[in-house]
Amino acid sequence: MKVKKLLFLFFTIICLTLSLSGQTTSFTFTNQIKTAGLSPKVDSIAGHGAAWGDIDGDGWQDLFVGVFGFEDRTNMLFRNKNGKFIFDDQEVFRISTVSTGMVFSDLDNDGDLDLYITSMPEKSADEGGMSRLPNRSTGNRLFQNDGKGNFKDISEASGACPSDLGGRSVAVFDYDGDGLLDILAGSDPRPEEWHSRFQSTTSRLFKNLGNLKFEDVTKEADIPDSVPGYGAVSCDFNNDGWPDFFLASSDGGNKLYINNKNGRFYENEELNKLFHWQWTGGSNMVCGVAVGDINRDGLMDIVLGSHFLLPWTYPQPVRLFLNRGEVDGKLGFEEVTLQAGLPPIHIKTPHVEIQDFDNDGWPDISTSAVKFKGDLIYPIISKNLGVSSKGIPKFLTDANDVNDFPTVEEMNYERTNKQSDFFLKIQREKRITYSAPGPSCDYNNDGLLDLFEPCWWPEFSSLLLRNETDNSNNWIKIRVQNVNGINSMGVGCKIMIYKEGKSGDNKELIGCNEICLSNGYASGQTAIVHFGLGEISNVDIKIILPHNKGEIIRRNVKSNQLLIIN
Repeated sequence: MKVKKLLFLFFTIICLTLSLSGQTTSFTFTNQIKTAGLSPKVDSIAGHGAAWGDIDGDGWQDLFVGVFGFEDRTNMLFRNKNGKFIFDDQEVFRISTVSTGMVFSDLDNDGDLDLYITSMPEKSADEGGMSRLPNRSTGNRLFQNDGKGNFKDISEASGACPSDLGGRSVAVFDYDGDGLLDILAGSDPRPEEWHSRFQSTTSRLFKNLGNLKFEDVTKEADIPDSVPGYGAVSCDFNNDGWPDFFLASSDGGNKLYINNKNGRFYENEELNKLFHWQWTGGSNMVCGVAVGDINRDGLMDIVLGSHFLLPWTYPQPVRLFLNRGEVDGKLGFEEVTLQAGLPPIHIKTPHVEIQDFDNDGWPDISTSAVKFKGDLIYPIISKNLGVSSKGIPKFLTDANDVNDFPTVEEMNYERTNKQSDFFLKIQREKRITYSAPGPSCDYNNDGLLDLFEPCWWPEFSSLLLRNETDNSNNWIKIRVQNVNGINSMGVGCKIMIYKEGKSGDNKELIGCNEICLSNGYASGQTAIVHFGLGEISNVDIKIILPHNKGEIIRRNVKSNQLLIIN
């Protein structure tokens, strides 16, 4: 055992040495913002949200970009045509918003993707407001898809966008097992910051009644008052077949709610102390929450990302919590941030995701932070090197070391100048940057996950980071659609990948994940689950349907394909 530990440590040191010498990093990305057709439209946009989804059913993932409506900026929709993007200037999206959470989902089970976005509604001057935007921003909005990717605003009649609601995050899942996707809208813990007409900090649950009509069932579901959510995510944490949810936030959030299977939830209060993030509150925020089986034990783990005011002075790591399952009926998590080698990062990391970016079979952790070395771009992704005997993964974050930010000179400049000037300086000099969202998606259908990061600062462009990591690893993508008894997108399905002929043998589990549309912060993902397979070319697949409605087994499935289960 000691020999194995020494060899593992030696391998980690060698990898780190190579990265610091400039010879290599774990991942290779290039910025395709211009060649893919997104720039200049996504330049200078105050971008604060992004969602992927195939709105017209052509097999290519389209992109919605949410903005804060400074200087008449409005949200934008781009259609993906064979990996190139075309701006679709639909009038319905020319509204002033403080967009954050957004997700494409089939809310009426008609086979196309509708769109829900969260936004903070500002007070009018008559209400004592003092708008930051030229046109007072609206609150949450719901848009219906006509099946061809053309949208209609149905917010007012839907019941999911009441006038007293403003939001920061959204998760969609079928909480009660009726086959319809419901909406959880996470609230802002500090609504007064945006002079919001909505002063409550209570996140809200909207039950889907069918035909795009919703009912607020927050109280009936036993969701307490004053629990905000900068980030919201749903998955089955305790493997009982029913979707639970987590609300990430400073000032009263970072709480896990377990589904009682009767339309109600209960708070797992014993975990509140574990999930608490020291020194948070006010401008030191916890924003993003992502789920995934990071150590391949069949349990969904949690990663949290932060948005601290002075991260170059007080750098924070992303925090990793391993799901240890139920013992005596109680669900347990263990924080392993330090043991896993996740380093402090000297910039804000509000968005986080658990995805396999090099297809080696081990899920990595991405952030929305990016470092530069000359003209090369390095998204800060922690590479999963595998797990120890205790199931604790080890990570290598070599992109964090491609330059020496922050230097003493940079810290002195930050102390003697405006923070806005400091940000402009470090970006002009190509040192480091970050985005609020940073959703992953294989936008060019080549089997590698890419990243989109809309830029907040009006002086700079957004980033479309195409994954060009060089390896021969295999992969498989899985989509579940139109399976009887569940929602049309298969949201909540748990997908387990085994070595060929080993289905059900947990010792031979290659990967596990759930179909989830809203990981991280201000980001929406597709209903396609991506698994790296390394050198494995054929696998067995088990799909566990939500609400204990059965299983689907596929054996001897070839790699390097999109497998559609229906």
